[in-house]
Amino acid sequence: MNFQTLIDRFSLVIKMMLPDRSLKYFPPEFTLRRPVVSLLHKRMSRGAQCYFILFRLDFSHHQQDVPEEVWAGLQECSRKHLRLSATNLFEDKQVIAIDQLDKLNFMLLIEDHFPKDIGLLVPVGLKNKLDKIQSNLEIALADSFPEWRNCLRVNTASVPISTLNKAIRTEQLLHESYQATLAVATGLITPGMEELRNQLENMLDKGLISVLAQPIMNLTSGDVYGWEILTRGPEGTVLHSPEELFQFAAQARVLSRLEFLVVKRATEEVASRQIKEPVFLNVTAVTLSHPLFLTHVLQCLERFPQLSPQQVYFEITERHQITDMDAMIDILRNYRKHGFRFAVDDAGSGYSSLHWIGELVPELIKIDRSVIRHVDRIAIKESLLRAMVMAAREMNCEIVAEGVESEEEADVLFKLDVEMGQGYYFARPSVLLYEHEREMFKETKDRIQLRRSLVAS
Repeated sequence: MNFQTLIDRFSLVIKMMLPDRSLKYFPPEFTLRRPVVSLLHKRMSRGAQCYFILFRLDFSHHQQDVPEEVWAGLQECSRKHLRLSATNLFEDKQVIAIDQLDKLNFMLLIEDHFPKDIGLLVPVGLKNKLDKIQSNLEIALADSFPEWRNCLRVNTASVPISTLNKAIRTEQLLHESYQATLAVATGLITPGMEELRNQLENMLDKGLISVLAQPIMNLTSGDVYGWEILTRGPEGTVLHSPEELFQFAAQARVLSRLEFLVVKRATEEVASRQIKEPVFLNVTAVTLSHPLFLTHVLQCLERFPQLSPQQVYFEITERHQITDMDAMIDILRNYRKHGFRFAVDDAGSGYSSLHWIGELVPELIKIDRSVIRHVDRIAIKESLLRAMVMAAREMNCEIVAEGVESEEEADVLFKLDVEMGQGYYFARPSVLLYEHEREMFKETKDRIQLRRSLVAS
């Protein structure tokens, strides 16, 4: 036995005598105790809402090409910067534990200290911090391993750790949370996800979804132009969040079935609230191509004579790529014969959405939040936005700027005469409202008109 082995064994013995709270950062594997499980159990026993966050190193198709010595460095760098970022962004008492699960996957457990957001699985305040950690990790890894920077990403997924079933042991809850986040991060249904698949099937059979709406504001008049319909699964489950819900539906090959249900529920809610403005329904190319989808939508509208196809925008998302553009153009032409209109979502986020605009010639373009975020501080973003506005006018397309979160971002939209805006600065998602319930939008209208006049002057 060499000297280093003796040191390692002595160190392990010392750590075995330490309390769990002293071992919350990458604890060693003990035979008789699991500090992470113990730490989580204590928090949950006090009724705390805890979150499981997975950070996964992803080399896409090049994973098998990474040498072992590089893996060793990647793991050391990931451990260092995950701990550094987490402890910088969160208070010490919020961090329950950080651990490495295998050479690809790292876990962060956080106790909830964030205001709740209606309809969201993970609060916005928490998600913003997790996005920052993800960014810090990617930057650190790219700086340390520049030869791999173009193919290395850090994928993340987050779920609240359920407290609904008190009979389930903490260790099992931890395992289920890991399986759920792993499925999201990898895009695969893992062996442990059969229960979630069953939940999804049950949800679709019973129609257990709800819809919220976020207003799209006219930036000239300050009035509500239309409503984007947003889907939520059963509250208190992993499937509540739209990101996880649609991700799992695609993995389980029931995406079109879910989107059929969304249209049915959305038309019911829009009709019951007597909504007169345009409504925006997110739909994938897969479902638009479904031979029965158009018939289904028309049947849903026939149930409510006050609704018409002219009121509906189908917002084409990039969850699934268009494999046959000519066929899709023909499909859209058929929908347009009935009066439906189309919007291309996430414009500016990548080549594909810009390519779609040229091919599909939508009636409306939704500019991705990645362009709008900090557009007031980053000159190149303002230049890109200005170019997109000019191009849209030449194509006779309307424009909606998504993800507007600050007064400064909104002022740039006023300066560039962007027609419409959507985001938390104007209003958060909520249930659809009758016209007489919209007093809150009077303040929003006044604010839009005031800021627009100040920018113009």
